[in-house]
Amino acid sequence: MTYLDWASTAPPAAGILGEAAAVASELYGNPSSRHGLGASAKARLEEARRRLASAIPGSPEPSGIVFTSGGSEADSIPLLALLRSALGARRDGSIKRLRLVTTEIEHAAVYEQAHLLKSLGLDVVFVRPEADGRIDPEKVGAAVDKDTALVAVMAVNNETGAVQELKAIAGAIARASSAYGRGPPRFHSDAVQALGKVELDPIASGLSSMALSAHKVRGPRGAGALWTSAPIESLALGGGQERSMRPGTESLQGAWAFAAAAEAANSGFAGNMAKARGLEARLLAGIGTIPGALALPLGRQPGDPRYSPFILSLAFPGLSGEVLARALSDLGVAVSTGSACSSNAKKPGRRVLAAMSLPEDLTLSAIRVSTGSLSTEAEVDLFLEAASRAYRKLKT
Repeated sequence: MTYLDWASTAPPAAGILGEAAAVASELYGNPSSRHGLGASAKARLEEARRRLASAIPGSPEPSGIVFTSGGSEADSIPLLALLRSALGARRDGSIKRLRLVTTEIEHAAVYEQAHLLKSLGLDVVFVRPEADGRIDPEKVGAAVDKDTALVAVMAVNNETGAVQELKAIAGAIARASSAYGRGPPRFHSDAVQALGKVELDPIASGLSSMALSAHKVRGPRGAGALWTSAPIESLALGGGQERSMRPGTESLQGAWAFAAAAEAANSGFAGNMAKARGLEARLLAGIGTIPGALALPLGRQPGDPRYSPFILSLAFPGLSGEVLARALSDLGVAVSTGSACSSNAKKPGRRVLAAMSLPEDLTLSAIRVSTGSLSTEAEVDLFLEAASRAYRKLKT
């Protein structure tokens, strides 16, 4: 099958998974145990932590890396920690109502958690994107008040590839907070689609924390990490592992494989980016030859630094995106209609495009095409040929 759904999950690197299996077999001691096997496992875990930190632009301190089960759990830790803060604040009367500021285009791991917090009494503000799919930093700053405890804005949108101006957003947050005579709140980012694909330096960007996922960079599913500039009082309690932010026996093999995959993505960054830009240009040129088909956001051009070249949203008005995705699957081409992690099974991904105020005929006809390090021009050409054929045959 021609695989163009890398934003959902990347094909795992067999060599890395083989290494991880060997680590799991040889170092089977619990990293928290005090005997020799446990100490060996602990040493390898800390080596994985150092390697992952070094593979992140800016090379943050390894102590800031907290291994998790994936990006969604890494997102949930800082968000759900707000419940602990809110309950404590209500007991001592220092803050009447904590505020969370986030956006309408977040991954479900943040968006659904934000709605949960809102239902439990927290003040949650959702900032809408501009028509180009990006968030205006000043609108984020305008939403920050004296009770804002956390701001969460994703680094790269998983539907459109829009790259957010995190450094500018951090500046707007700081200016808004200073007006209330206080320091800025925590600033979290879902950076799952950023690692190995954009030059994201969490410290230079002004982040307090960010979520990462192994399977987006050809590592295993079930492994992720949360980077934090300072410890978070997690809502979850247990054995105190991972600085008491993510209790539970660590997956040594997952951590080791994640570090190896991140290193490979980091070392291949320049070549992968150049290749992705070429494939992006080929896709956009090809879509322009299919009557009626459009790239979203409207007017997107190849090489635009505001977008990750690895992710494109394409609309085929007059044909449901889900029907087209199924037809393409029958023709041997794998794409998606949006996030694979959407709780809205009937309209996955529509929320993000609708938030950009796009016409419904475009949002409902959209599919997502995402490439990776193994993608080829031949695959892009096969997709364009199959999409053109299916669109002519099926559109109303």
